[in-house]
Amino acid sequence: MCDITLALTLGATLLGAAGTIQQGQATAAASEYNAKVGDMNARLSERRARDAIERGAAEEQKKRTEVQQILGEQRAASAANGVDLTFGSPLDTLMDTAMLGELDALTIRTNTYREAYDRRVDAANQRAGAELNRMEGRAAKTGSYLSAAGTILGGAGKAYGQYKSTRIGRIE
Repeated sequence: MCDITLALTLGATLLGAAGTIQQGQATAAASEYNAKVGDMNARLSERRARDAIERGAAEEQKKRTEVQQILGEQRAASAANGVDLTFGSPLDTLMDTAMLGELDALTIRTNTYREAYDRRVDAANQRAGAELNRMEGRAAKTGSYLSAAGTILGGAGKAYGQYKSTRIGRIE
């Protein structure tokens, strides 16, 4: 009877240790999966940042082209009415149009770089999260091995105690 109890104790100990290791490996696998998702999200954020810069550059150029068209229309209308464009209000109007148009173009550029910056910060955060997931996975594996070793040592100690108590009971 005591041999069966001893065998069951050792079996339960080994199964517990195996379960602990399996759980640690599953946690590590999930962490690695999450890390890969974070890496992929970081790459997507970097692509979005580049896309924002490209879209912004095109929009900025489009604004400058629009302003040049407006300036051309203003010059043509003034010239058709015989207005001298080299001084006074007509010149001020052209200068204001050019200045406000350039201000709009620079605002587009600023907003574009802000968007790209936000995307790059998101990418950096995603990469940091991925690295954290990898660290958690490594820690889960290490922890499971240490916990399994503790389970085995505890079970061995319990089995040894049972063995000793049965030996002492037989001697008396």
